[in-house]
This record gives sequence, structure tokens and C-alpha cells, in this order.
Amino acid sequence: MTKLDYKNYIKDKNFDLKNKYCNLFESKDFDNLKNKYPFNTIFFDINFEDIIFSKVEDLTCLINKIELRIIEQSILIKKNKNPKAKIKKEILIYEAKDKIKEIFKYEGNNQSKKITPFFTDNFDFRTCFYCNKDFITNFDTDKKVSTFQLDHFFDKATYPYLALSFYNLIPSCATCNSKKVKGSANTFENNCIAPNSENFDFHQKVKFKLLLDDSCKNLHIKSKDDIDITLKEQFTDIYDKYIEIFKLNERYKAHKNIVFDMIQKAELYPQSRLKELENLTGIPFQQIKKDIFNLIDENEDLSKQPFSKLMIDMSKELGIL
Repeated sequence: MTKLDYKNYIKDKNFDLKNKYCNLFESKDFDNLKNKYPFNTIFFDINFEDIIFSKVEDLTCLINKIELRIIEQSILIKKNKNPKAKIKKEILIYEAKDKIKEIFKYEGNNQSKKITPFFTDNFDFRTCFYCNKDFITNFDTDKKVSTFQLDHFFDKATYPYLALSFYNLIPSCATCNSKKVKGSANTFENNCIAPNSENFDFHQKVKFKLLLDDSCKNLHIKSKDDIDITLKEQFTDIYDKYIEIFKLNERYKAHKNIVFDMIQKAELYPQSRLKELENLTGIPFQQIKKDIFNLIDENEDLSKQPFSKLMIDMSKELGIL
């Protein structure tokens, strides 16, 4: 829902992100594997760094390339007329994914001693990039603890070679990263755009819309049950699956009270009342409006505050902005 641009969250602006992250891992096991079948046909022109630190747009190209080569090898094996050679290669292809999982294993030391500390020590994230509902800030106790989880945008069970890829790891809340929400949804096959993609423009394309009960007229709304909110994409449908996978419409319905409060304030503080307050206090009109309605500048980083997108979109819907 909010764009992830790492340079906005890195603590040390002079930090060499690529080298520091790539140096967490050794490539020798992968390099040795590339000398054996079927890996010498699947990864022959792909190096370890390509996998570990390619931008998310390039990861989609890697998936296409690798998955196509696996299919091609399976087809060639079926055409093999030597039964023994055929069976041997079938076994090797079958076992290939397990070997890839082992080399790019995320769980265990890679997660707890390398990747999680790397993100915790070097970045200062604020809210979940998928939903913009929950804080994912770090906090310190006797042990350094992070409240964010790292979701594999491209499912690591389906694409195990991307389990350690930096740009495949999206800081998120526990809900978005749970089995009940994203689970093992295939974002690649659904053509979902990742929050850290240069092409991610969710905020520009998708807007929260206010829906009123038929009994409501002129915004005379008595309770939050009289309203509904939904995300609607303008002119395209490229984010429909993204909205569906993260169950954003269903989850935001639980927060209609935020919109209801904004509606009540809009009734209590019409333009004329705000002008009166400006004349009485000498505080600029826009500052008064910003303070009363907790307005957020649309040009600011929306990930700094929970529900910032909802509040901006609803402010426009209600004519406050």
C-alpha cells in the first residue's frame, strides 16, 4: 500500500548496502553446485550475487528464466530413450529443489543471526508497507527486538532460490505475513507489483471511497454502521489481486470509526467555524484545519504513520483537503 524506498529508512546514509548484505553469505556451495547436472544447465549464466541482490523487477526475470529451464530439462528427459539415463536424470531433477532449498535456506542461522539483525541494525521502518495499519518499529530491551517480520514477496516454498534475496524481503506486520492473510499466495503468477518496485504506484492508482447507507442524506450520519469504505482502482485493475491477497477491504472495515470521527469533525467545524477560529487565535487557517483533522501532507512519506493513506483519501472525499 505504501512505497518502500530503502534510502528513506537506512540509518547511515553512507552505508554500502549491497556489499554489506552480500558479504553475509558465502557463494562457494552455490558455485560448486553449478558444476553439476541439472544446475549447470539451469544456473549456468547466473551468479550468486544476481540472486542475492537483484532488484525486484530483475527477480521476475530470474524466475522466468529459471522456471523455463527446469521445464525444458523435464521435457528433454522425457525424450531420452535410454531408460537408465532417463531415470537417473528424473531423480536429479526431482532432488534439485531440495538442494536449492538447502543452499538458500532462510530459517535458522541465516534468519536469526544474519538477515534479521541486518535489517534491525541498519533500517528504521515505521509501518507495514503492505497494509499501512500497524507499526513495525524496532524497540530495545536486554535483547534487540524488532516488531516487523520479513515477508518473502515471491513465496520461498515455490521459488526457494529467492529465499535470501534482499529485494524479495518486505518488512511487514505479523498479520500480513500470516497464513490467514498472504500465506503462500503466488504473487508472481498473479502479476502483483512489490512495494519496493520502481513501478509501485498504489497510492496514485487506488483510492479509499466512502459509501453511505441509503438512509443517509447530506452526510447526516449517526454511527459508523451507516458508512462503508472500500478501495477502488482508477482506470486499471493491476492492484485488484494485491488488494485481494492482503484482504485490505475486509481488514479496513474494522476501522470505520476513523472515518466516522472525521465526518463528525467535518460537521462540527465547517469552513465558517474554522475562519472564526483563525480570527480569534491568529493561527493560520490551514494550520487550524491540520490540527483539528490531523491532516497529513500527501507529499510526505505515508509509511511514517498508520492509516495515513486512509486519512488522506477520506479527507479528499469529505472535501477537507
